[in-house]
Amino acid sequence: MTIRTDLAIELVDDVKKNNSSLSGIECSKTENPLLEIDRVRITTAEGARLAGKPIGEYVTVNTGKLWMDERGVFKRKVYLFRDVVRELLKEKFRGGRSVLVAGLGNRNITADSIGPCATKNLIVTRHIRASSPLVFEDLGLFDLCAITPGVLGQTGIESCDIIQSVAEKIRPGAVIAIDALASRNLSRLVSTIQISDSGIQPGAGVGNVRPEITEKTLGVPVISIGVPTVVDAATLTADVTETYLGAAVDPEEIRKNLSKGDLNFFVTPKETDQIIHFMGAFIGYGINLALNEKLSFEDMLSLIG
Repeated sequence: MTIRTDLAIELVDDVKKNNSSLSGIECSKTENPLLEIDRVRITTAEGARLAGKPIGEYVTVNTGKLWMDERGVFKRKVYLFRDVVRELLKEKFRGGRSVLVAGLGNRNITADSIGPCATKNLIVTRHIRASSPLVFEDLGLFDLCAITPGVLGQTGIESCDIIQSVAEKIRPGAVIAIDALASRNLSRLVSTIQISDSGIQPGAGVGNVRPEITEKTLGVPVISIGVPTVVDAATLTADVTETYLGAAVDPEEIRKNLSKGDLNFFVTPKETDQIIHFMGAFIGYGINLALNEKLSFEDMLSLIG
């Protein structure tokens, strides 16, 4: 069956149902009262074949409904998310003090705007370091810059090409790419964040595959951060049928029939505007605190322009 999803944890769940062996795939779970964290590590080519994902580590942070959290709970969740981002960066960061963040997606389409929304909540400092080195040193902040390359239909240029050109110019120690993803499970929509050290292939989950943004294409380590904001109608139908009726159906057959009437829509929660606002802030805050270890949550908020 063809399940349309970008989440490694969902792909591995399907592998578990259909295979007796998880050769080359390691799974673990960490639970605490606020966040549940699932880790999938794909270590071999066989594991990559089974899961349909490149070799690498995929960390799924189950955030819950952030937009309904009290301020104190939201803040504690940000710190836990910070630790996950910091851990992956330390493993992959290639010297220097510079990181480039790329907020992928179309800012004019709410469900696809998580990347641009997150970059609005970053403390960018590269311009300060370039123009006032002494001031930059006094501030003690990390050298961070960000771009929102838009989408091919807006610019006529692949996002990968724009990021590659910028990376060649500024030579960051790592790139963080933020994008919207697709999920197969309703419960994971906008309540899950996937962080990976294998990069990202924009549009894969919605069938609009663009050139990959990886260490191979950019020449520097790439950490991807993605939020599932949509589920396609065929996958949604298959998920609901299996979960509530106990009957397995092939989403590809559903997709073919829906496509005949141009009905294979992508579905997103009705509160998407508010949710994306909170998710973008959450991701931006987590990156800020991961890179600026001495910065408090309150000080960070005062510095965001």
